[in-house]
Amino acid sequence: MILARRLTWMILALAVLAVVAAATPFLFTAGPGPAHHTSVRGEEVRLYGYGPYRHMPADVAVQGLAQDAITLAIGVPFLLAALLWARGGSRAGHLALCGAVGYLLVQYFMYLGMGTYNELFLVWVALVVVAFHTLLRLLLTVPPAQFEVVGDSRWGRRFVGGLLLVNGAMIALLWLGVVVPPLVTGELYPAGLAHLTTMFVQGFDLALFLPPSLLAGYWYLARRQPGGLLAPAYAVFLTLQMIALLAKITWMSVVGASPGPALVVIPLLLVGAGTASLLGLRPHHGATLS
Repeated sequence: MILARRLTWMILALAVLAVVAAATPFLFTAGPGPAHHTSVRGEEVRLYGYGPYRHMPADVAVQGLAQDAITLAIGVPFLLAALLWARGGSRAGHLALCGAVGYLLVQYFMYLGMGTYNELFLVWVALVVVAFHTLLRLLLTVPPAQFEVVGDSRWGRRFVGGLLLVNGAMIALLWLGVVVPPLVTGELYPAGLAHLTTMFVQGFDLALFLPPSLLAGYWYLARRQPGGLLAPAYAVFLTLQMIALLAKITWMSVVGASPGPALVVIPLLLVGAGTASLLGLRPHHGATLS
């Protein structure tokens, strides 16, 4: 099964849009400079002051810059490499492509929620639209049964499925540890909320992005469809996401912001996700879609 021409053009358009969105903050850096802002909760917030992220808290803006750098250096090149791989009908290439598109979908979905309104808003909207429909088509184009492998390594399957279960549970507990204690003590607002209106990352992760990790891990371990499709693709997505998160916490440390428990959790998950990607894709190397 050769990737449809229309789908190929959608992926190329996604790559171009991602390059525009990720490069703009580095190319256009005009702005009033850092400033202090008092939030509606009376907290002093230091604003970044430059480029499209000028109205964002400084520690959040540098995270955006770090993710943009990873998107330019790794995300888009990997997307294009996976496209070439999948164009030949490779099962492994198709799975890698799903993970790469999923990375861009999640990234710019988060930007629409967390990023203060700026010149890139419609570019982000276009990225989410194209990435969502591309991923949906990739997942629905091939029957999940084609990704079920007979006689694969039991250890490899356990590692991939277990890693996805651990990822979903660990990150969920981490975010609940941020949100729940202030509710219990009556303080309500978690530390680090700054002048943002709500906990976007925590909310979207708990509601949308962590449940698929848990389901894919369970289905993969149980050899139930569509685990064979979702688990390797999610592992690839998770690897790209952990690379970006590692860049974020590194940049945060450089500017003096504390990354908290993520300084330990993210590197461990990156190693685990990278290993899971290799183990999840290995049974599909050399196999083609029918």
